Amino acid sequence: MNQPGQPLGVPVVEWARRLGWRVAWNVPDEVLEQLPGAPFHRYRRKSVPILLSGLYQAMPAMAVHIDFTSKHSSSTGSHYSASTEMYVSTSTTNEKVSTCGAVVLELPSPVPELVVDEKRDKIDDVLDLFNFNRSRDVFQGEAVDVGPAALHCYHVSGAPPEFVRSVVTLERTQWLYGGGLGPAPNTTLGKVYFRLSGRKVIVWCGRNFEDTAVLDSLFGIAQEILRWIPPAAYQDPIAAEADRQHTPLPQLQVPFS
Repeated sequence: MNQPGQPLGVPVVEWARRLGWRVAWNVPDEVLEQLPGAPFHRYRRKSVPILLSGLYQAMPAMAVHIDFTSKHSSSTGSHYSASTEMYVSTSTTNEKVSTCGAVVLELPSPVPELVVDEKRDKIDDVLDLFNFNRSRDVFQGEAVDVGPAALHCYHVSGAPPEFVRSVVTLERTQWLYGGGLGPAPNTTLGKVYFRLSGRKVIVWCGRNFEDTAVLDSLFGIAQEILRWIPPAAYQDPIAAEADRQHTPLPQLQVPFS
């Protein structure tokens, strides 16, 4: 049955009902404070239209749609001010909303940190700083050299480097670039990014969940990424350290109806 306050017939609600998941609408963005790191804090201004939680293939799981708002200023010219006897520059500020659809699976054992994210331009990072768009990860840190696997569009980071290179290969990033369907990007997901962090496997793209095929595809990609993790990663002491920053998914404080 649908939970109180949930619209009947909405595809994402029906998707959640089939799996026995809970759904929360218009979640306070403070809830994301329980989820440190990428992709939950790309920009400081954000809203969370929907969050879903339950079990997926017997693993604790979550899906969240985040809308980030960034501000960008551009010069519109200048004019002479008689009061100051100086030329005064004028500018306009525009807002841009970017969507992130992310899914999370929770493993029984932790692995080290690894992030395959969008490569950002340093000049854009500086502009975001002046526009107060980012409050965390203002500048991207140094990337791990994975050679052609970066595809000139991915920023790959993590430790130890040997673990990163064992997971991130050219063939796998080409597959991610195609949204899990090959080298040609598909219209369902576009480029896909992922993060391994302790017990969390996080996969995201620039789509919301109006089309529930996005959810199915992201979880399918997350399951494929699980196969990329070498067995030795579960024994690495760094794995436990990466897991300390996280709250177990069943313990997240979410205002479900």
